Amino acid sequence: MDKNIYLDNAAATRLDERVLEAMNPYYFDNYSIATSEFGYSMGIDAKDALDQARAAIAKKLGAATSEFIFTSGSAESSNLALKGVAKALGQKKGKHIIISKIEDFPVLYSAKALEKEGFKIDYVEVDEFGIINFEQLEQLITKETILVSIQHANQEIGTLQDVEKIGNLCWKKHVLFHTDATHSFTRVPLDVNIIPADLITVSAHTIHGPKGVGGLYVKVPR
Repeated sequence: MDKNIYLDNAAATRLDERVLEAMNPYYFDNYSIATSEFGYSMGIDAKDALDQARAAIAKKLGAATSEFIFTSGSAESSNLALKGVAKALGQKKGKHIIISKIEDFPVLYSAKALEKEGFKIDYVEVDEFGIINFEQLEQLITKETILVSIQHANQEIGTLQDVEKIGNLCWKKHVLFHTDATHSFTRVPLDVNIIPADLITVSAHTIHGPKGVGGLYVKVPR
């Protein structure tokens, strides 16, 4: 009998049995929609479970619970990050966004969609190892730049960007910084108290969680 060898964990991972066990009660027993404290008991229990999950993930990022938003996956998270910033700051500050040439499709496609709406998108070059040209990034930032989006880890070659250095540059230039951490979250350290990121994309499907679940860290001024 032939045995399959799966070599595409960067795209999707097998669901861990412990995850399924933890989720099972909310499929068959307490399947209510999460409600407010004034709702019924099943809804309140569901909300408590959701809040606990949110707190656990936020803690892993070093973030406050209120800074983490659940989404349907990494595509929605990155889409929300780029288009949300564009809609919020496009008319107030400028219409210039910078991304790298090797971003994953959610960032690339969101940027291309914004380009059709009149936003200027600049693409930072990378070297043979996939590392961005930091000097070029610094030169590309202008007074109209509203967002820099550089992935933490590349999904094809595994390159890790120096997001702390990139984030510090953006902070000094008063530009928001988004990083897609879909392929690095829980695999390498990622602490928002060290890395000055304003927005971080994460997803469950690459860390043995269910498909259709992701999240976006949104920095709240403290």
